[in-house]
Amino acid sequence: MFEHGAIDRHFVFFCAPFVTQHRDWVFENKWLREYPDEVVYFLLLSDRHDDALKYARSVKKTIRIDSPQGIDVFASYYSMDVLTQVHRFQWSWLAGASPQMRTFIRLMLEHRNFRFEEVLFSRRDAAAIPNDARVGQYIPNFFRDPDVVDRLTTELNLEGGAVPPADAGPTDRDEWHFANDRQEQADSLDVYMFYAYRHLLLRTYHNGEGDLVPRVYSRSMDTQRRLRRNLPSPSRELKRYLDRIGTDLSNVRLLSPDWSALIGHNGHLNVHLMMREMGWWDEQPLLLAYNERIANKTFLSLFSDICPTLTLGDDDVSPAVWHELASLTPFLGDSHQAYQFKDGRCVYWNDAGSMALQQWEREGRGFPLRDIYDSRMRADDRTEMRYQALRKKWGLGPDDWFVCLHMRDAEARGETLGQGESIRSATIGNYLDTVRFITDQGGWVIRMGGRKAPPLPEMPRVVDYARCEDQAPEMDVHLMRRARIFIGTTSGFAYVATSFGIPTAMVNALSSVGLLWSKDTRFSLKPVHTREGCLLSLGDVTSEQWRWTFPTYETVQHAGLTVSESSSDEILETTKEVLDLSSGTAPAILPVDDDWEKCVNIPGFFGNSRPSRYFIEKYPALMGGRS
Repeated sequence: MFEHGAIDRHFVFFCAPFVTQHRDWVFENKWLREYPDEVVYFLLLSDRHDDALKYARSVKKTIRIDSPQGIDVFASYYSMDVLTQVHRFQWSWLAGASPQMRTFIRLMLEHRNFRFEEVLFSRRDAAAIPNDARVGQYIPNFFRDPDVVDRLTTELNLEGGAVPPADAGPTDRDEWHFANDRQEQADSLDVYMFYAYRHLLLRTYHNGEGDLVPRVYSRSMDTQRRLRRNLPSPSRELKRYLDRIGTDLSNVRLLSPDWSALIGHNGHLNVHLMMREMGWWDEQPLLLAYNERIANKTFLSLFSDICPTLTLGDDDVSPAVWHELASLTPFLGDSHQAYQFKDGRCVYWNDAGSMALQQWEREGRGFPLRDIYDSRMRADDRTEMRYQALRKKWGLGPDDWFVCLHMRDAEARGETLGQGESIRSATIGNYLDTVRFITDQGGWVIRMGGRKAPPLPEMPRVVDYARCEDQAPEMDVHLMRRARIFIGTTSGFAYVATSFGIPTAMVNALSSVGLLWSKDTRFSLKPVHTREGCLLSLGDVTSEQWRWTFPTYETVQHAGLTVSESSSDEILETTKEVLDLSSGTAPAILPVDDDWEKCVNIPGFFGNSRPSRYFIEKYPALMGGRS
C-alpha cells in the first residue's frame, strides 16, 4: 500500500464503488482500527472525503491525513472542509502530523486558506470578471459554496451576484461540512464564514475598497461571538498551561503569528497592549509565533513580560498546545487589520491605534518598551560592548553622534518598483543632500535596512550598515536606541523608533490608515495630485473619497492620481526641524500650531506627530478644508 500505484489503481477501479455500501463496516471494524492511515488513504482514493475526515476524528491514534502518493487534500476545495473541523482534532494524537498538515495550519494563520479558489478565480475570463472586480462581483465568483455566497451577500448588504460557474466544485451536499448534529453544522458554517470574512478584510483593503473594512470586520466579530458560545473545552495540557499563567480559555485573546512576523506589526502589538493597559480591551493576550518567522527576536522579546509568547519550535511549549491554540483562531483570534470598540464600532486597526497613541501620550504614560530595554541593558552589557566595538571599527569618536536612516526600497522586499506596495518606497537620490548636511554638522549617518537594499554611494562619515557584515538583529534595535534621531518613512521599521521615543523625521510618507507616530515626529508626505494637477490636501488624503486609493500603485492609477517622492529640500528641512527638536534646548524652528489638525478628516490619523513647518509652508494647499 501507499508505494504500489498499480494496486492502488486496482483498488479504485474494483473496490471504490462499494465503499459507500460498506461504510458502516469500515467505521466499526476493530481490525481496521489498527491501520488508520491506510483506511483514511483509501477513503480519499474513493472520493469519500467526508468519511475520511470523520474516520480520522474517530480514531485515537496519530493520523497522517495526507498521503505520499500526492493526494494533497489541503490544496483542494476539500481543504476548507478540513478547516471547519480542525479545532476538533486531538492535537496530542497528531503530534507527528505530516508536512502538508503543518503547512496547512501555517496557511490558515497567514490568511491563505483559499488557495484552490484563488487558482480558479485567476483562470477566469479577465474581460468578464477582472482580478480587481469589486466585492459585490467578486464574492459570487470566488467562493465555491452557494450558502456562503448567499450569506456573505446578505450580511454585507450587497446586491445578489452571479451564480457560481459550473467548475465551482461541490455545491449539492445534504449536510454542511461533515456535521454530526445541528449545532456542529452551525459551528462549521460559522468557522467557514470567519475565514471568508478574514479573507475579505485583506481583499477589500488591497483592492482600494477599504471603506468596507468596518462592515466586514463587524460581521466577522458577530460570527466569532456566536462561535464563542460553543467554545471547545481545552485539552488537559492546554488547561495546565492556562492555569500556570492564571487565566482560562474563555478569557484568551489570541494573537496570530502575523503580529510577530513583521517588525511593523511588532510596533502595532506595542500599541495594542497600550490599549489594554488603558482599558480599551480586557482579555489575556497570548501571542503565537514561528521560531523562524520572527522579524526581530530582540525586539519581540521585550513583550514577554506583558504578553505571553508561545513560539513553535521552542522547548517551553509543546507543538500540541501550540497547534490546539492555533486551531481555535475563529473562536479567540484577534485581528491586526481591524479593531472593534466596546460600543461595537469598527475601524481599521491603525485608525484605532493612532487614537490610542494620542491618549497614551496625552496621559504621559511614557515608553514601556524603552524602559524594558534599558533595564535589560543595565543587567547585561554585552550588546552595549559590541556596539562600542563597532563604533570604534567604523571610526566614530567617543563623543560623535549619529542618525539612523531607513529608506523603504522595493529590492529589499522582493517587489518591483512601480507595482503593488512599492508605492511606499523611495529612491536614494533625494536623500543625499540631507546626508551631507548631517555629516557637515559633525554627525554620522547609519543606513538601516535589509541586505538586498541598493548600496549608498561612498561618502565620509556614512555607514551602510544595511549591507555590511556587522548587521545583526540585536544591533538593529540597539542602534535605534542610541541614535539622536531617526529618518524614516511609512514602513514597519519606523515603529522601533516611535516605540523608543526617538525623535523622527518621516519623509516620503503615504498611508491609507492611521499612523502610530509619537509627539517628537515631524512628517513630510509624498505629494499626491489629481489627473487635473490639483494637490490633495491633508483633508483629502484622510477622506473616505481618497484615502483608500493609496495601498498600491494599481489602486492609485485606477483613481487617476499621481504620487511623487518627497523632494530633496522637503527631506532636508524636515530633518533640520527634528534635529532642532532633539537639541535639548528651546527649538529655533517653531512647530506648526494646533490648527493644522482641524484639516484632517480622521481624528488622530497622524498620531501625535505634526507636519514639518517647511512642508506646510511650501504647500499652502495642504491646509485646505475637510472634504
